[in-house]
Amino acid sequence: MTGPDAGPDAGAAVPGPAPGSAPGPVPGAASRPPAGPAALHTVEPGPYGIPVSLRHVLDGALVAVKGGLRHIGALGTIRREAVRAVAAALPAAEASRVSGALENVHRHADTAQIEAVRTDLETRLRPFSRTVLHDVAGALEPQGARLYLSGHLGIRVMPPQRSVGSGGGELAGLEGFLTPRDAHVDSWFNTAVNSVNLWMAVGPVRSGNGLLFYPDAYRRPLRHDGHTLLPGQRIGAPVDIELEPGDILLFAGDHLHASQPNATDETRFVITKRLCVGVPRYPSRATGWVPYEDPRLWGTRWERWATWRSRLTPGGVRDALRTARGRT
Repeated sequence: MTGPDAGPDAGAAVPGPAPGSAPGPVPGAASRPPAGPAALHTVEPGPYGIPVSLRHVLDGALVAVKGGLRHIGALGTIRREAVRAVAAALPAAEASRVSGALENVHRHADTAQIEAVRTDLETRLRPFSRTVLHDVAGALEPQGARLYLSGHLGIRVMPPQRSVGSGGGELAGLEGFLTPRDAHVDSWFNTAVNSVNLWMAVGPVRSGNGLLFYPDAYRRPLRHDGHTLLPGQRIGAPVDIELEPGDILLFAGDHLHASQPNATDETRFVITKRLCVGVPRYPSRATGWVPYEDPRLWGTRWERWATWRSRLTPGGVRDALRTARGRT
């Protein structure tokens, strides 16, 4: 893995532009994302790493890092492992027809085989994905806050909707991973409110098979059932997202977002990871909880305590009490 040597918790946050002023140029950046909800902004890695302020992302900015996975040397490994997962799940003749054209896998595999590819790829990539997240965090410009990294790994293989059909009970629990996911906010169920999602394109993401965001609803009080947005609320016009293989979309976990039913002729391959800007803060009404790790403890004799800061939050204590009650 290659990339800048900057640590994940050094330096000061880069301030946003003054009101009414245009952002100044940044080496390697296509544009500096302003604070506040907006349409998609793109940046490119430069000689000093990835010029993104995660504070701007937490303010609601949607930022695509062009070629971010290539910058840290990860895209080739991820795609090779995906091809191996396809080869393990499909007969040799069908797997050879897919080869590196992962977006065509639905033409040669049924839904059960695609699910097997997704499950196998999650196993293959889990150790490597930890390195990917660490390298992205290290390549970001200094953030002025310690970054905590999540063990979460999402393998999101979304075939065209017509090839999956209704799915039925056999696909229950795979919403957002193999089938579409209705509009939701991640912190409703288990994610810190100061988390940032890394939505990393393994293959092309097209209009019609990616994510929809509702920036006008960002951090507004919304009615929900703990899992999904309830109908009958004004949430504004959606923002559609397109990415090329290797691009990384950064967005706040508190954004209202949904996966589109795949109306294209391509299977969409994406992997997701999360990090947290500062000590994790969990909403009091969240239905679940996930820990974030302090990467400074990785590779040390204290590694088993890497989630201690997350576990000592009110959210961590509530989860421990829920777990204890479940055992009695």
